[in-house]
Amino acid sequence: MERSIRPTAGSLNALLVLEVAVRHASLSRAAAELGLSQPAVSRHISTLEERLRQPLFERNNNRITPTANAARLADAVALGLGHVDQAWSEVLAAPDTDEVTLACTFGFADQWLMPRFSALRAYLGGGRVRVVTTDQLGDIDLSRLDAAVVWDPSRMPDRPYFPLIPAETFPICSPGFLETYPEAENSIAQLAPDLFLHFDTGTSGFLTWDGWFSHAGLQAPHFGTAAEFDAYPFLLQSVRRGEGIGLGWAGIADQALAAGEVLRLGPAVSDRPHSYFLQYRESGGSALERMLKWFKREAAASRDPASPK
Repeated sequence: MERSIRPTAGSLNALLVLEVAVRHASLSRAAAELGLSQPAVSRHISTLEERLRQPLFERNNNRITPTANAARLADAVALGLGHVDQAWSEVLAAPDTDEVTLACTFGFADQWLMPRFSALRAYLGGGRVRVVTTDQLGDIDLSRLDAAVVWDPSRMPDRPYFPLIPAETFPICSPGFLETYPEAENSIAQLAPDLFLHFDTGTSGFLTWDGWFSHAGLQAPHFGTAAEFDAYPFLLQSVRRGEGIGLGWAGIADQALAAGEVLRLGPAVSDRPHSYFLQYRESGGSALERMLKWFKREAAASRDPASPK
């Protein structure tokens, strides 16, 4: 049977761009969602307008309004994408493989997961865990993965989740730093601002130094514009070397604390009940089910260190 040539051949990418531009009624917001430049979005729209021999937006200075035909095309594209997403999810969930894909941040992978990874592999009994790490979880399509360690489960409201680590934030420094600055043990607020190390918390909402000082009821130094670490393991390594004071989080700084590489220096504060959650797809195979049981066991142990493993 011969396949007929579709009239939309060669225009599929442009149609995807059109759907987003119509939805936002903005080329700049469409570019931001798609990760494209605004000129690239404009070129896609112009390509469609040339092929269809008609304008798709009414332009008034910097504002655009979709035409009726543009809205009609965009609705059709959205409907088609909905069918594709459903089929993708069904195909993805179909095989019961011994592999599971997990996404998490660099800091979580380095400080929480890595020390436990051999135990996880043993618990899976031959099942394989593929770990995807990034400190920009917003750049990953988490719906394509089996599970993800997230700080905001509302991003995927249709997926179940459970809490992993209670939220607790506290200052940390190396033993050598405390020897050099013994006054820090009584009041870190008296230290020079350049001795505080800063971490780019991104969209996580985690506490920065200003937030920690506020919750601790202390006056924060005037930090000004300070350089930020974009990956937590790098900040923790700087703390270990005695280069300054950083913020530590329960579950993430535990290994360094237990090894005596860093010390708590100041009160612990909380601005939320939990800092990390494990979110997962429901139609998982046996490997995913086993991994979920293991994570739930570890989460219970973090809440109650005396609980059996």
